[in-house]
Amino acid sequence: MFGLFAGLISHSSLAKTDQAQGEITLPWVLEQTLLHHPQLQGYPYDLRVSEALTLQAGISPNPEFSLEVENILGSGEMQGVENAEITLGLSQVIELGDKRQRRIDLARAEQGQSLSEYELTRLDLLAEATQRYYQVLRLQALQDWNARRILVEQEALNEIESRAKAGAVTQADVSKMALRLSRSESIQYGLESQAQLARLGLASMWSSEAYFTLVAGELAPLHALPTAASVLNAMETAPQYLQLLSIERVMYAKRRMEESKAQSDISLGLGVRSYDGFDDGALMFNFSMPIALSNPNQGNIMAARAKEEIAREQQRLARSQLRLSLLEIHLTMVNNAKQAKRLQQRLLPLANRLLKDTQTAYHAGQANVLLLADAQSELFSLQRELIETKVGVYQGRLELERITGQSMTATLDNIKPLAAQEYR
Repeated sequence: MFGLFAGLISHSSLAKTDQAQGEITLPWVLEQTLLHHPQLQGYPYDLRVSEALTLQAGISPNPEFSLEVENILGSGEMQGVENAEITLGLSQVIELGDKRQRRIDLARAEQGQSLSEYELTRLDLLAEATQRYYQVLRLQALQDWNARRILVEQEALNEIESRAKAGAVTQADVSKMALRLSRSESIQYGLESQAQLARLGLASMWSSEAYFTLVAGELAPLHALPTAASVLNAMETAPQYLQLLSIERVMYAKRRMEESKAQSDISLGLGVRSYDGFDDGALMFNFSMPIALSNPNQGNIMAARAKEEIAREQQRLARSQLRLSLLEIHLTMVNNAKQAKRLQQRLLPLANRLLKDTQTAYHAGQANVLLLADAQSELFSLQRELIETKVGVYQGRLELERITGQSMTATLDNIKPLAAQEYR
């Protein structure tokens, strides 16, 4: 299970947790979530309950012992106990229609449904923990990005102040860059506050305070993305789909049990009856069964069949909806991956060249501070867009793994024909 989500972080994040430095890794986060999240703590007790109910379903009716005394403490000849008739009986209900096995089947189906619900809950919680881990990682990347921005703007401000003292530029240029630097510093304070809240949210997944200061890893480009075909193939084992299958099994087991109730049980008895105060005796046999003039359980059977049909229809609709959701998430992830590649290979190099050319022109007196600030903003904006786009790729892959319950791996070459072929 750890590998399902931990594989989304670069290998550098898989180092051991360094408690002394306050740095944690994704596998450690997933382990703590499994061990300490409140929603998972009650499952062992639920499992014991379902096992006990399965045991209870297999218990057959116990035999009954009866004692009957007649003709005592009367009047006349019936005074005393000399004319008493005493009957000792032992009877047993015989279940017909395979009722015992039907109860066991239903209990096991409900146990399987409980297990599928637990697996779905566990997968959702692991995905939520990973999502919160990504959020902290994203904010760390934004803090690093903004720190570099502050450094660049501080260097620019120092240079502009020197040129202003020499009379080469106006004081307005100094104020313009100082304002931009102050805004960037304010953004840094806001990012730190957001990161603190994100760390608290992450630590709450294992009911703890945020004793760590960093999460390990970096938002490295993903060079292995799944194809649409592999995503759709994984839908057959999606936890949500399997849960609907388990519900259908429960409805089927309930319908079978209601049908078994349509066959009436019989009761067999054996006893001894004594006469005249134990002087005489005789054996006694007993047999009884209801007379079923009509099916006494036909209404419950019809209701059980209707519920079974509803479960099948829900399964069909869920399958269709899952398919559309997976294709939508996959397409979004692929588009984000393509955009991150364009930003990395084309737009960012152009923005860096623009900034260098603008700085050269500014030093030569051929550009004003507004052009310099605009070039800086263009580069910083693209850098942030790259961070957000990478996060989008990670989140898309995480959502695919959460829905399908499987790890998603493929080669980047498989991405190329998707937009042209698989989404027409």
